[in-house]
Amino acid sequence: MRALRRTLIVTAAGALAVTLAPTAASANGRDPGRDLGREVLGAQDGWAAAEGGTTGGSTADPAHVFHVRTWDEFRAALGGDAARGDTTPRIVHVHGVLDAQRRTADGAVDCASYEVEGFDMADYIAAYAPEVWGTETEPTGPLEEARAASADVQEAQVRQYVGSNVTIVGVGRDAGIVGAALTVRGSDDVIIRNLRLSDAYDCFTAWDPTDGDAGAWNAAYDNLWLAESTHIWVDHNTFDDGQNPPEALPVVYGQKFEVHDGLLDITNSSDLVTVSWNEFQDHDKTNLVGSSNSRVADRGRLRVTFHHNLWEDIGQRAPRVRYGDVHVYNNWYVVSDPAAYQYSWGVGVEAEIVADNNFVQLAPGVDPASFVEDWRGDVLDGAGLDESGTLVGSRSWPRRTSLVEAYNAVNDPDIPTTVSWTPTFVERIDPTVAVPALVKVKAGSGRLR
Repeated sequence: MRALRRTLIVTAAGALAVTLAPTAASANGRDPGRDLGREVLGAQDGWAAAEGGTTGGSTADPAHVFHVRTWDEFRAALGGDAARGDTTPRIVHVHGVLDAQRRTADGAVDCASYEVEGFDMADYIAAYAPEVWGTETEPTGPLEEARAASADVQEAQVRQYVGSNVTIVGVGRDAGIVGAALTVRGSDDVIIRNLRLSDAYDCFTAWDPTDGDAGAWNAAYDNLWLAESTHIWVDHNTFDDGQNPPEALPVVYGQKFEVHDGLLDITNSSDLVTVSWNEFQDHDKTNLVGSSNSRVADRGRLRVTFHHNLWEDIGQRAPRVRYGDVHVYNNWYVVSDPAAYQYSWGVGVEAEIVADNNFVQLAPGVDPASFVEDWRGDVLDGAGLDESGTLVGSRSWPRRTSLVEAYNAVNDPDIPTTVSWTPTFVERIDPTVAVPALVKVKAGSGRLR
């Protein structure tokens, strides 16, 4: 069992038309000797290095190396509707920004184009208002059925599955995908790198009056969702909400009209995942590991490493964990808006998190005790948070504290401070004080050339 070590915390202000010939390296400022599509995960780089490692599409033959510039080209390169379950090694190079959504003339998502006959969101809002529908049951009836049917139309447009033995990599500084629900489900050996994945906008978010004390709007799409999948490396990407950040969303029935779900969620017994050198920005529910308290099939899986990532102005889940053995190290957390912030590390049912050498900056008014949240519910055994070497706050004025101790000091019951496993797939752990500079320079999309 690892013993708890003290944490440094600093508080701070503040279609398939593809080109098989490679793009000229000099035109993108890339090292001409480096082929990102053929790169594989290092032998000690987090949980995705275990049990054979992660090589993605690195063995793809020339007929399955694609350069794409539109959403339709991208989908075709992955195998289109047959992508899920496909095991053909592929490398897909993304050039520029691919837009998965239908758009109006002013660039907004064209939700009306997805609507089936009989659906209008204004009618839906009027029909299921708490004072009309009540708060005891979820919406039913023709309008709810029309909402779900409309959602199916949008999903057919924006959701794309990724099969096994695939590498997807952005080319240059400006590669990205906007409006997509990129989904790795039932796959093995996938690498996704150097992309800006932005604004998985759900036109048909659903109202659930039974969700929480006051009800909630629940959207269907993550920018990237890993489910029932193994050996995944997510590296040097930027995740955000694009032109629809949380602060731009309206309030309906007193609750935020949420049009996004997670930025990167890892659920349904996924396993052996490394999430490295990414940026997660300006979003509410950011990273979920484990889908439900009752899904005991997740025991022994959901082994995930997060390292050298930036979480900046997110609301919660960085990450929230159920069942998994999760290593969280050398990450940089920046919280500048106390009103939008809830927590970062969520300890759920049978979650065992090891947090090493993270740097956390908290704006004035953010209590260090709020950085940790206990989501174990009635199942209190078999979970823990072993925390070591974290700096929280100003980059120039650290003070020693412990986030888990801060939480336990004001909450009952305590979160256990030992776990039953020790991380072994670790290339190196950098000094905490060096984390902000390293992450600022190296993390996010556009940094691999």
